[in-house]
Amino acid sequence: MVEKFARPLAGAVLTTLALVAAVLVSPASAAGAPPSAMARTVYYSASGYSAEADQAAQIWNSRVPNLRLVRGGSATIRIYATTGGGSRAYPCGLGCATIYIDSQDVAAGHSSLRIVAHEVGHGLGLPDNYNGVCSYLMSGGSAGTSCRNAYPNSQEANRVNQLFAGALTASAVDSGVYARG
Repeated sequence: MVEKFARPLAGAVLTTLALVAAVLVSPASAAGAPPSAMARTVYYSASGYSAEADQAAQIWNSRVPNLRLVRGGSATIRIYATTGGGSRAYPCGLGCATIYIDSQDVAAGHSSLRIVAHEVGHGLGLPDNYNGVCSYLMSGGSAGTSCRNAYPNSQEANRVNQLFAGALTASAVDSGVYARG
């Protein structure tokens, strides 16, 4: 008689333990929410290079699960076109920057999409990396005019993902002016 109830009871206990473990490991997944539901939303606006801004947002969104760049709202990343002075970003905190895209940089042959994605990278907490390697988005103009890569590499994407997960402290985010990125 005990065996008749022992197997179903053992099965019920194991099922309950598995469900509790799933909730503890990933509350969003256990609740049926997609991983992107836990992403931090950052709003942007673009009065210049609008199409490139939208593409750059798609690129960052595809590479960084903890981030969701969305046009509109109370934009904390603002992108403007300018002539002269170089393309640059003025970060004002994580997910915050005023960005100027210099039309002279584009006229000189640099990819406008790469420039915008690079400068947005500053607003997402990344510093310049003037190593001249095209696979590093944050190498900026040092990679030359032939470089068309507008995607952050895995190191860059992982860094932003950590920042937006809250895994790194605010002091880990470089601040200041990033000119001629």
